[in-house]
Amino acid sequence: MEKVIKLCRENLAVILLLFLLLGFGTWSLTHKAQTKVAPVVDNTAIQRKTTPKKELTNKEFVVDIQGAVKSPGVYRLKTGSIVQEAIRLAGGLNENADTKQINQAQKVTDQMQIVVPAVGEVSSSTGTSGTDSKKQVNINTAKVEDFQSVTGIGPKKAEKIIAFREENGNFKDLKDLTKVSGIGDKTLESLKDQLTV
Repeated sequence: MEKVIKLCRENLAVILLLFLLLGFGTWSLTHKAQTKVAPVVDNTAIQRKTTPKKELTNKEFVVDIQGAVKSPGVYRLKTGSIVQEAIRLAGGLNENADTKQINQAQKVTDQMQIVVPAVGEVSSSTGTSGTDSKKQVNINTAKVEDFQSVTGIGPKKAEKIIAFREENGNFKDLKDLTKVSGIGDKTLESLKDQLTV
């Protein structure tokens, strides 16, 4: 027994070195195993972040196309599509379609109705059916294309009216239109017979 103790004392440095190497080896193996797992967690985090971007780029609009087209109906179009693309989805124009009354370069909006008139028909480019040219446009429900029948309101003013309505709620009175940039009392006076709330 004394020989073992004496041998341990003489070789104390070697024994300590062995324990240190054994401890370092165990720590090193554990650390390598943890670093191998880390990239998998990071990859899933990256995948989660990129998924919503794909959903945003695939946004679609629903458009109702009627009139002088081969297959009238409801179609889905991607963001940024124009009327011409909606017509193409509906099978194209009929031979009697009057293309002078529609703007094929106009961008489509969600739930837009496109009516392609036949030659000799009066365009109801307000986006609703009916041929009554004195029909008033409701400023609380109208879309950009609905304002096309209103003399004095172009697409840009129509967009401003809709943007104002979406930010501030429905108009309570026609006079509220003067709060929209570019529409003053004189403009409102010339529009009031064509509009309603």
